[in-house]
Amino acid sequence: MNPLHRVSKMMSTNLITVMTTTPVTEALVLFEQHHIHHLPVVAADRTLLGLISQTDITKMVMKSEDEIRAITVSDIMTTGLAKLEQSDTVATAANLFMLNRFHALPVVDGEKIVGMLTTLDLIKLIDEEKVELEDYREASE
Repeated sequence: MNPLHRVSKMMSTNLITVMTTTPVTEALVLFEQHHIHHLPVVAADRTLLGLISQTDITKMVMKSEDEIRAITVSDIMTTGLAKLEQSDTVATAANLFMLNRFHALPVVDGEKIVGMLTTLDLIKLIDEEKVELEDYREASE
């Protein structure tokens, strides 16, 4: 894997997003329907406001059904996010993942979200890397 590979080449761009007024119950449906673990919270103009994860929702397990129905995304979203820019490298992303134990990082252009990068994206990049016979020889030395 080339650590200088740009984030823009591997980030997901077909994003499912929510707004601050989205009910948490609707966010939960989106997680299940799209098999995702993170949802960017955006304004109408795609300005990134925060992020929610499935973990944020599972923390509500002790609440009643009525309480959960009253909660919106703005009540549980994380703000003050670490973000990447499209020109950042895989090495920068890996460093942020490692230091902060994040599993997803929004990619922005200014304040607007343009993509998401996850630890799964990095794993896919490593898995897709072509391995030559001489790589095995070097590894055994």
